[in-house]
Amino acid sequence: MIFNYNDYEVYYEIHGEGEPLLILNGIMMSTKSWSQFVEPLSQLNQLILVDFLDQGQSSRLVDQSYTHQVQIDMIHAFLDHLNLETTHLFGVSYGGEIAIQLASLYPERFKKLMLFNTCANTSYWLEEIGNAWNAASHDGLAYYLTTIPFIYSPKFFVENSEWMRKRKEALVPVFSDREFIEAMIRLTNSSVGYDATLDLSKIKSETLIVGCEYDFVTPYYQQEQLHEGIENSELIKIPDSGHAVFYEKPSLFVSLVLGFTNNKKDRFEL
Repeated sequence: MIFNYNDYEVYYEIHGEGEPLLILNGIMMSTKSWSQFVEPLSQLNQLILVDFLDQGQSSRLVDQSYTHQVQIDMIHAFLDHLNLETTHLFGVSYGGEIAIQLASLYPERFKKLMLFNTCANTSYWLEEIGNAWNAASHDGLAYYLTTIPFIYSPKFFVENSEWMRKRKEALVPVFSDREFIEAMIRLTNSSVGYDATLDLSKIKSETLIVGCEYDFVTPYYQQEQLHEGIENSELIKIPDSGHAVFYEKPSLFVSLVLGFTNNKKDRFEL
């Protein structure tokens, strides 16, 4: 489906029925990235998938420079378009950064908030990672080698080497496409200067924060910072996993999202 936003088209999908659950993608992802999770995540909820601007099947912002605000404003308008007064909100990595800012700006709109492998600010570490991606953008293979190996834990990468080789064969041609790469550069640059640290206290949603032992993109200490700043939050550390936890630990990922989203009891007594 298409949501017309200003002069742009935003692609989205809706699956199932129940309380709505909006998923915000990581930076290299799209609605297609969630294909294997659509069935389990839509059994109890109305699952809403959406491509950010410059992502997936949504419009490209060619020759534009922008910040996260363009995505924040679009998602807010998208919720109005769907007539959703409230929803559960999940965000991973880049999508988690947008989710943090949405939940701090519009706390009344989000029942429960799930933040996986994300952070409150673009650290110098993360900014340099983005600079490395951009520096390798001239060549599809170089871009792959600079980005993909580091979003997985080393153990998973080695033990699933055949799957990773197939991913390499599929992704190098995508990363060689100039339209895709130019959009990726714009998305990457949109995170420069991002800092929501002082806004974490404005988040009122019950929040689940998940980090991973071998996340080399948004290290676990950044999820600890989120936990410290968001009052009504729980923090989970997943061992033996990297940044792409939904690929490395798919059953655990689904269990966490479904369990947290659909638990109706606010407090358990000892």
